Amino acid sequence: MDIAAVLAAAVQSQASDIHLQEGRLPLLRLGAELFPWGNHRVGGEDISAWLQALGQPFDGRPYVSTAFSWDGRVRCRLHGSREQAGVHVVVRILYPLDTLPPDGDELLLRRLSGLDDGLVLVCGPTGSGKTTALWRILCWANANRRCHIITLEDPIEYVVPGELALISQREYGIHFQSFAEGVREALRQDPDILLVGEMRDRETMDAALTAAETGHLVFATLHTRSAAQAVSRMAGAYAGAEQEEMRCRLAMVLQGILAQRRRDGADGAYIAREILLHTPAVAQLIRSGREHQLATVMQTGAALGMRTMEQALQRHRRNLI
Repeated sequence: MDIAAVLAAAVQSQASDIHLQEGRLPLLRLGAELFPWGNHRVGGEDISAWLQALGQPFDGRPYVSTAFSWDGRVRCRLHGSREQAGVHVVVRILYPLDTLPPDGDELLLRRLSGLDDGLVLVCGPTGSGKTTALWRILCWANANRRCHIITLEDPIEYVVPGELALISQREYGIHFQSFAEGVREALRQDPDILLVGEMRDRETMDAALTAAETGHLVFATLHTRSAAQAVSRMAGAYAGAEQEEMRCRLAMVLQGILAQRRRDGADGAYIAREILLHTPAVAQLIRSGREHQLATVMQTGAALGMRTMEQALQRHRRNLI
């Protein structure tokens, strides 16, 4: 099994993911479905040799997780695990930003890249384009701001050299041992912009809120399906009186929430994006625990650039007519 040939075929066909399961043909994700490729089944020894060449052998571990560059420009994120069938490796393909179609919300993303401080959340399920959206924002900041950008990632996905900006990219498990620790240490190194790869726990949320409160611009991701769920998820990490305090802190620093979903339409895959931006009304709903009413604010906030997910889907359908 020539895994390099599988990668080449996946990139040529614009697949988003590759599945290599021992004993089966390679599978490429094209849109919402998995399609077999080639005539040779994946062997456990093929995967082991490949992981050894990447410097990521299992060596008794139940799983491996890393990122690597392929063919000079394409970055790939890899996660491998042991299972009943043997070994299973999934490779997510991260296409260079300059090869992707333009983002329909380019002006908004540029505006977010120029904020002085606060917290911006990018939400959505796995594969919804969160990483791409964040790096579009950071690349505009990199090209136009003389600032210090620190990223905390698991693993490092896009590798971006500094232009006007100074960029420090750090990987979980190598350069820091927890996201909360990574944020605290980053704040000692004169950052202007922080990217927190994922807010997984209360400690990381606390650190991100503190960074935003102390005059830094913080971007972070959450695995939620809507802006309202993002607020509820953060509030739910706290108990009792601490939850009320957290809501006040979040209402004060939140600049916006982008909640994304990847959809497959007649014209191909596209990103549908719900947008919530800071207004006094939004802050009041967050403080009072009424985030279920945020949809109403988004529905009526089109002039400010806001929209619900339903409005985003309708917008795409209108553009096809």
